[in-house]
Amino acid sequence: MTDETPGVHTIVVTDDMYDVLQRPANSRDTDINGALRYLIEVPTPQTATEDDD
Repeated sequence: MTDETPGVHTIVVTDDMYDVLQRPANSRDTDINGALRYLIEVPTPQTATEDDD
C-alpha cells in the first residue's frame, strides 16, 4: 500500500474572477483559498433525469 500525500495545486485567476471569489470568501469569513476549497469540495448537483415511458 502506498501513502498518498495531497499535492499542491496552483490556480491562477483573473482580476475579475478574484472579485467574484471575494464575495463567497467574505460571506464565509475566510480568504480566497478558503472560498476555492469550498467551491471545489461542494458536490456537483445532479441534473434532472427524463423519464422515458
